[in-house]
Amino acid sequence: MMNRINSAWLKELFNNSGDVIVRPIKINQNGITVHLFCVDGLINQSLFDEAVFRSLKFDPYLSGCMTERAMMDYLLEGGTYHVFTKEEADYQLLLKYVLSGMVALIFDTEEKAIVYDIRMFEKRSIQEPSEENVMKGSKESFIEVMRMNTALIRRRIRSEHLVVETLSAGRISKTDIALIYINGIADSATVNKIRTIINEIDIDNISTPAFIEEFLVENKHSIFPQIMYTQRPDRVAANLSDGRVALVVDGIPFAYLLPCQLPMLMQSPDDYANHFFIGSSLRIIRYMSMIVTLFLPAFYIAATTYQVQMLPVQLALSTQAAKQNVPFSSASEVLGLLISFEILIEAGLRLPKAVGTAMSILGGLVVGQSAVAANLISPAVVVIVALAGISGFIMPNQDLSSGIRLSRFLLTVLAAVAGFFGLAIGLIILITHLCSLNNYGIAYISPFVDVEERNIRDTIFRFPIKYFQKRKSMQSERRDRL
Repeated sequence: MMNRINSAWLKELFNNSGDVIVRPIKINQNGITVHLFCVDGLINQSLFDEAVFRSLKFDPYLSGCMTERAMMDYLLEGGTYHVFTKEEADYQLLLKYVLSGMVALIFDTEEKAIVYDIRMFEKRSIQEPSEENVMKGSKESFIEVMRMNTALIRRRIRSEHLVVETLSAGRISKTDIALIYINGIADSATVNKIRTIINEIDIDNISTPAFIEEFLVENKHSIFPQIMYTQRPDRVAANLSDGRVALVVDGIPFAYLLPCQLPMLMQSPDDYANHFFIGSSLRIIRYMSMIVTLFLPAFYIAATTYQVQMLPVQLALSTQAAKQNVPFSSASEVLGLLISFEILIEAGLRLPKAVGTAMSILGGLVVGQSAVAANLISPAVVVIVALAGISGFIMPNQDLSSGIRLSRFLLTVLAAVAGFFGLAIGLIILITHLCSLNNYGIAYISPFVDVEERNIRDTIFRFPIKYFQKRKSMQSERRDRL
């Protein structure tokens, strides 16, 4: 394969690609001809005509240039009216630049090119986040263009210490990835490790977010999310100030934050937009809801099947009376309804929005009520599963919600097999698993296991802002691991 920059080779390489343009442009009467190399649809044609092409055809100095080198020097020193100009001699980098939307002028004699960053993409406008809405706060969200996303972050952190490194992954796609951190605050070992992981990614295409996540996750067998994603630039800026590292992937409309701990996933931007009493109350509700969605179905099975004496007398009698004409056991009812609940969720996601909403109402109300009237399930089970399902949707992070829903199934099965003993075993396994996870040297459930008081002021409770004069100590969290 040719590694020299040559217009003839480029024409042959893209001979069957109608959108790739390699065309000659005669500059002067001295026989100097350059070749335009670009991708139609990715460049700003009007800007190119005004800033580059007009200069090439009408600049009197270019008419007197006797060599390609003299012409290149003049263009690089400001002969064209565009500031983002560079000389390129590497063939692979030239292909990457042009196929990402830049324009190149090929000089065959010099075997070099001048590259102009005149990209134009069809993109969405910056809109309100769909998953992380707040009443008081920014309404901006990331879009699919990486450079626009990094600009949104740069607007919020106007520091010379903010570093935005551009990396690449994917042998064929060559997807751009921005590694963002604040120099002097972020841990250098973490930054180097993330950079090394990205550089070692050896796949053809970065087509979905999971392709990046699976390489960055250290504990790949855990169902709990170890990378936090967010649509909000202000949330990224806040976490960068805390010493974390952000990743922005071209084509993905959100950013990743590392390292990630469980308390981060339970926080919402609304916690900081409201009074600290209100923010703390909302967090307490979330943690209570997490307990309810995890343990309520399993507790119901264990109590009604094995240890009925643990329930109050009136509750036990009403539960047994409701189950009198139902042919299935409590475990079968709960597990069947939980599976039906997941099917409804999946169907609602796959169907068009209007149809999905109607289907959810039909499945949740009509079918559920009909099943109770037909004595297929008891009313108490419908209430238990509905309460557990609604509590699961309170989680601010959907990846965490999915992990909790799967854990709920496992706890329900253990309770059906061994009652409260099975539930206790499941709880021990769950806590042991969470305690064993560490994310880039930091405990997953940190700062609950931290010894420094300042690190626990933003967990279940949100302390007033005056207590946040110092950022959390990442070093102490690493000492806990060691």
